[in-house]
Parts: sequence; structure tokens; C-alpha cells
Amino acid sequence: MGALCWSNSATAQDSLRCGEAILFSRNEEGGYAIGWQYRGSIFSTYDNNHPVSLMIDSVSYAVNYRRLTKQPATWVGEATVETPGGSRFAVKDVYTLAADKAAFVMSREVNVLKAGSDKWFNSFFGVQGNALNDIKDAEVFVPGTWYKDNRYLPQYALAADAASNYFYFREDRLPLPLVMCRNKNNASTVTLMHLSADPQTFFEESGLARITDARMQFGAIGLQQQQNLTALFQFPGCEGDRTYVSRYSFTTGQSIATRGTGNWAMRSHPVQTGIQHRYTLAVRFSHEPDFASALNNAWQYTYQQYHSAVHTENMKAVFNEEARLLNDYWRNIGGAPGWPFSVYLPSGNTRAYDYQMGFIGFQVPNAYYLLRCGLETNNQSMIDKACKVLDFWAAEAATDNGLPKSWAEPYVDKPFGWRKYPQFMRIAGDGMEGALLAWSIMQRHHISKPAWLKLCTGFGDWLVNNQNEDGSYYLNYNWWDNGKPGHNSKYTTTNVIRYLVELYRVTRQQRYLDAAVKAGVFSLNAINNDYLYVGGVIDNPNVKDRESGQQAMYAFMALYDHTKDHQWLDAAVQAARYTETYMYAYHVPMSQGDTLTDFPANKTGTGQTLIATGHSGVDNGLSFSSFQYYRLYLFTGDKHLLQVARMAMYNTLQTMDMDGSMGYRYKALQTEAFSLSGNTRGHSVRQWLAWNTAAVMDPLCRFKDAFNNVDIDAIEKLPLAQRRQLNEQYGKTSGLVEKE
Repeated sequence: MGALCWSNSATAQDSLRCGEAILFSRNEEGGYAIGWQYRGSIFSTYDNNHPVSLMIDSVSYAVNYRRLTKQPATWVGEATVETPGGSRFAVKDVYTLAADKAAFVMSREVNVLKAGSDKWFNSFFGVQGNALNDIKDAEVFVPGTWYKDNRYLPQYALAADAASNYFYFREDRLPLPLVMCRNKNNASTVTLMHLSADPQTFFEESGLARITDARMQFGAIGLQQQQNLTALFQFPGCEGDRTYVSRYSFTTGQSIATRGTGNWAMRSHPVQTGIQHRYTLAVRFSHEPDFASALNNAWQYTYQQYHSAVHTENMKAVFNEEARLLNDYWRNIGGAPGWPFSVYLPSGNTRAYDYQMGFIGFQVPNAYYLLRCGLETNNQSMIDKACKVLDFWAAEAATDNGLPKSWAEPYVDKPFGWRKYPQFMRIAGDGMEGALLAWSIMQRHHISKPAWLKLCTGFGDWLVNNQNEDGSYYLNYNWWDNGKPGHNSKYTTTNVIRYLVELYRVTRQQRYLDAAVKAGVFSLNAINNDYLYVGGVIDNPNVKDRESGQQAMYAFMALYDHTKDHQWLDAAVQAARYTETYMYAYHVPMSQGDTLTDFPANKTGTGQTLIATGHSGVDNGLSFSSFQYYRLYLFTGDKHLLQVARMAMYNTLQTMDMDGSMGYRYKALQTEAFSLSGNTRGHSVRQWLAWNTAAVMDPLCRFKDAFNNVDIDAIEKLPLAQRRQLNEQYGKTSGLVEKE
């Protein structure tokens, strides 16, 4: 894949200009080759500078255009490929500028003019930079998969091995089909995007063996690292040399356990006349000062091309349905009150009752949400149930040193016990914040709960006394072993910063604020400045994930609210922009012929988010952050953040059964995780977990505190000046009552 050495003078004539980038052509080998020039660097096409590349029955064909027709704003390249097997292909590429003149657009159509003895084919298009031949000199962004470098990825992850030559990713795994590559040496950045993607597939499309079928209309996008680093697109999409596709085949009925390394899932189109083989790509050149800017510009540009619809819901009805669910599922088992760990769907039958304070269990915050609803509607049953849960945790989870226990296990035939499960900063941050909010709302209703506050200040004091010299906290601590650290990762330090700020607001004890700021400075350097959001999904490996971005957003916003120092706001915005790149922003249809999908055809996956790198599981977890995205929109005036806030509020509810189409026992039930890739699109774990309800209730309670409304679209009807004033007022108190 050697790069042709074109002189800069060759670009001066017959060129198509897009800002500082130029698309140019040259007579070559009896035809026409094309390339790009950007800021003095030459970029060429995928295979030996030939613009047309096909793979036909394992043989590569790379040819130039035999005809290149040029008009002022449009170029049309045409090529023919013939094989020894008697097949004949016609390729037509149309080059134009995007409507905003910020990218080149290439629309390709491949027609089989004659089908000989050949069986299958794929086509390729790519952009390689002659000045970049080592991935270590690049910063790469592939949504939900690759962030800057290959650090902190599971060893089996698609992008884990920098020494690999091939990084082909099925586009249905990606929240948006794009790859961005930034040259660290000169800041030149190339973004390759698939526009108008409609990644169709069918239920039997499984296994690693080559499948040849015209129904597959998805591509693969990624990088190839050989002589030069190439951003490429392949259609239909093969995945390798790592893949999450299992070795199960519906054809053979056999399955061999595998997870990625050194495998290819081969997919091709049949060589037959009349087949649909077309796609549209965009190539964008830019000069980006840093990776964060490059990621944001690549993501937002692609996001704007898709215009994904927002599916609104009646948020008051959603809030009430969630409260009803919590009220009905509450049980007191062996002296331990709480909610199920999980519930089967669609039946709504309980799988198990055991109680984790936060994270996936969310026992304590859910008690706060139910308590709040009870107080606001004068429902004494809700109040009593919630108080029993909070009283239980205040009495039983506390330890002498202040680090609370994390996971209670109720039994029907004996007293409850405590699992020897480490206290993660993630679990404690979630849980103790719920206790503090519950104490505060009781104070607002003139009801004193000193035991709840004692639990909160006990943990706050533990955080002050156990903070590392650099301001960090470890991933987890063994509460049964006098709080001995259980893991030395420090990347979840952000998980307790908002809690410390809120505890300061309630108590006005300076030590809590000092600890929060010290932890913030550590997080600014280790996480924000290094663009390394790691470890928030504590039941996954300690890897890059979405929830680390969410936790960083909460932490930095809390510090900004108190200090008004813009370094914290900038860090919160960066974390928000990172986090949203895990969100599906284009529609991935369900597999054709799949009768096992858990979602009706009228549902969409847009707004759902990948959970972490290393797999393709998605959930409604971005729902937690609709409030923060909305506040950031008001702080910055960036309407893109408003769009994300609306997606996070409304579209995440597509997995909820508000319209009754999924037959769930309760309308507010949602599945904990599911897939939007491969042939298992719409297949889920078919279980609700307690965090699913917390993800919806938490932002709605915060919206109510700040704007006295739970619906973004209703809030948007207020004058902008009033919304900004309410936003600032909320930032002064976080909706909390100060201790008298």
C-alpha cells in the first residue's frame, strides 16, 4: 500500500476546494487517480492510490477511474473491474462538497454488469496520510470504542492492540459511524464518516464464517496500519482482526466461545446482477489543537448529519409510574426493607431481593425518591416505606470509622447479613448522596432525622481522614478490614466530589469543601488533562467507560457551582462531550426476520448508550444526566447540549412501556441492558434493576428543585433570562437545606 508521491504543483489545476483542503486528480496508468492536499500534506486513497478498490473472491482489485467528468462543484469518476472468472463490475463515484462546504462527500454505487463464476465481493474506500505511518503518532477517536490511545481497554477489546494492522469495526457497534485520526506531530486531522447509514441485517447473520447475502447493508469503519495509517470504510462490513461476533453459526448450529483476539467475522455481497451496493461517505480535514477539540468537532459534525428525532413523553406521568413501581415492589424481608435487586420482564416477577447501597442497587437513593413523592402527595404509605429503608441503612450500615457497608443480604428464614463486598467510591457516592437528599427534604418538611445525617457526616469525615496526599481516593476499600484499600486505581476519585460539596452545603464544615477541591485538582490533572475517563462501571474491568464521564461531569459541575472558577466548567463540558459519544445518535433497525426481539418496530435505539469499552451492551444510563446537560446548555448557550439533554430525557424512555406495547407488568419497568449490534439487536437481559428507576427519577427530582418542572420542553417555554436565573439559584444550594 505504497503512497504515490504527487508534487504540490499537481494540485493547482482542476481541483475541488473545501476550505484549506483540495481534492485533485492526476493522469495515472491510463486513467485518473485522485488525492487531497491539506496544509502542505498529501493524502491519497486506500490502495496504491487507486480510488476504486474491490475484493472479489479473496483477490484484490485496485483500479483508477477510466473516466473523470469535472464540473465546478461535482466530479464523477467511473471505473470498470473485470475478473478472470468472467464477472464485470461498474463503479460510479460522485464527489461533491457538503452543504456547509466543510467536508468532501463521495457517493458510490457498484453495479454487477455481468455475474461470472465469482461468488462474493466487498468494496473499500479510504484516506491515507503520507506523513503518518505509525499509530503511536496518532490520536484516534471511534465512538464508544477508541479514545485517543489504547490504554485502559480490556485485553480483548477491538482497539486494544496498537500493534495490530487491522481495526475494522462494524458500524452498528458504533453510536455514530465515524473514525477520526489526528496526527500528533502537526495536528492535521482526518474524519471519515458514513452518511445516511441504514445498517440493515437479518437474524441468521451470525458466526465468523463468511456470509454472502444482499440483505446486509451495514459497513465497517476504522483504520488500517501498514505502510501508512489509513482511515477506511468497507462495504458490507467485515470485522477484524478482533471481533465481538461469536463463533456460533445458525447454519451449523455450533458455537465456540471466543472474545475477539485474532478473529474476523467475514461479510460480503453476492456477485449477482441487480444487487444494491451503494453508500455515501464524507471526508473532513481540519487542524485541531488537541484531542478533545478533534473529538468534539468530529462527533458534532457527524451528529448534525443525522438529525435523529426526539420522542417525547409525558414526564409527569413517567414520574408517577416510577413512584408507583417503587411503592409496589417494596418489601421488608427478615428485618431488611428495600426493593428487588432485579425483576424479570415482561412478567414483573421478582428474581431476587438483595440490597446494594448505590450503583446498580440504588437502595438509598430510591428511598429518597419514594419519600419525596410521598411528602409531595401526602401519601403516608410511601413515606413510611421510604423511612424504614433509610432508618435501616442509618442503623445497620454505619461502621465505627464512618465507611459504610455496601451490600445487605436479606433472608426469609434468618436475620439479614452483610456481604463482604468492598465499598467502592462509586457505590458510596451514590448511596450517601441519597441519604443526604432524604435528610434535606425531611428538614424542609420540618421533620428531624439526625441518624440519617450522622451516617452522612460519618462518611464525610472518613473521606477527609482517608484522602491520599495527592487528593485522590482509591477505587474501593474493605469496610470489614478497617477500611483497608482493596484496589489502588484512583480514577474514580470524581465519584465522591459532588457528595462532599453537598455535605458542605448542608453542614458548612470547611473540611468537606477542602477535600472536594483537593480531589478536584487531582481529577483535573489525572482525568481531564489526560483525557482518561476510567473505572466508573465497577462491575466491568477498570477500563474507559461512559459512566466515568458522567461522574466527572457531576464532580466538576459541583465545584463550578460553588467556586464559579471556569476551569471547572470547562472540565465539566469536556466530560459531557466525551460522555455523549457513547450515545446512539442514528437509528439501527432491528434484524429482519427476528421474532425474538424485545422491542416493537416503532421503538428506536437513539438516545441509548454503550456502557463501556470492550463490549457492545447498551442501556438507558444517560437518562441520569439530562439535568446536567440542560444546565450546561444554560451556562454555555450551546444548543447542541440542549439536543443531548432532550435525547437523554426522552429517548432513553423508549425501553419503558409507557404505551403498553411491550406488555410489562408496570409501565415504568425497563430492561437493564440490551444490544443494538449484530443479529441480536433488541435482545436484552429481560430484567429490570433498581438503578433503571433511579436513572429516571434522579434528574426529574433535580429538575423539580431547579425549575419546578420535570419536563425540559415545558421549561424551555420560560424566558431564557429566567431559566438562567433559576439555574444560577440552584447552583447556590443544590436544592439542599442547610443544617440549623
